[in-house]
Amino acid sequence: MRKFRAGIFVAVAVLGACCCLAAQEAQTVDVTGKLSRVMAIGGESTGWALQLDSPLNIDGKQVASIEVDYKDAKKLEKLEDKHVRATGTITHRHGTETAERTILEATSVKPAK
Repeated sequence: MRKFRAGIFVAVAVLGACCCLAAQEAQTVDVTGKLSRVMAIGGESTGWALQLDSPLNIDGKQVASIEVDYKDAKKLEKLEDKHVRATGTITHRHGTETAERTILEATSVKPAK
């Protein structure tokens, strides 16, 4: 019984440490650019990308565009091919065909001034 309790304690401790590391990796950004539709092989895409006005440094790499995931698809449709300002968190997703890709999980997408 003691080994079982110790195992549970270790599992909870490791899980907590992983959650803390994941929370530290989250990078919040505020970017501007042209919102456009995108497609990918196997449907591994959010369907939207932001062509950035200026390159963004993510994980030591300069990127000129980033996929956008936003809860209100109808709003994105209205803003298609327009200059927008997006705020959100940088995350990474894994796919079968595309391996790992960088995503902006947007909390706000508005027309840019």
